[in-house]
Amino acid sequence: MVLHRVHHQILRSHHLFEPLSEAELDELMDASQLLNLDKGDILFHQGEPASAFYFVISGAVKIYRLTPDGQEKVFEVIGNRHTFAEAMMLMDTPNYVASAQAIGPTQVYRLSNSVYMRLLQNNNRLAFALLGKLSVRLHQRINEIETLSLKNATHRVVRYLLTQLSRLKDGGNSFELPMAKQLVAGHLSIQPETFSRIIRRLIDEEIIDQEGRQITIRDRQRLEQFE
Repeated sequence: MVLHRVHHQILRSHHLFEPLSEAELDELMDASQLLNLDKGDILFHQGEPASAFYFVISGAVKIYRLTPDGQEKVFEVIGNRHTFAEAMMLMDTPNYVASAQAIGPTQVYRLSNSVYMRLLQNNNRLAFALLGKLSVRLHQRINEIETLSLKNATHRVVRYLLTQLSRLKDGGNSFELPMAKQLVAGHLSIQPETFSRIIRRLIDEEIIDQEGRQITIRDRQRLEQFE
């Protein structure tokens, strides 16, 4: 019961659940399932019926699709305190359009689409919160498509590093890559070897330092101008 209360508070901090009353949140959690995943565990495959969306308590989940030739394309890595697959509730297709897999020990809530939709129909604040969330996701995807379509590999890596840097709340200059370099390369639609070469160039130019997944930006201005 104590664990339930803790998770209740964690969900309450997310804007998709904040508008819910205590009774509504209890109803949603009563219909949910807490999953403890190991690295490599699959939550769902592309094409499977989409009956639930997910909230990450801890760990990380990658969202990906397989190309016709069997290559894996990573669209996003979802970290703790974030949701995913909620857009499926409002789509015409009844099936997941991508696959989801834990990339390390991960704990998630599996939340019922049908229960949330019933609550959504009776709560205008909840409806606007979901609309805002999906709008942000849409703009992110549009920006990624522009970057992937129009920019070269170096520019993609530079913009990715600058995006990670901009997410630091303390104004620091050091951050940890949220996933392995191979997954970052797949996310940017470049080969892992290309990603490594670009990182090595940035290190040699004394623009960044790297230790494992930890990246330190030594000269942000030069990074922004690097091509």
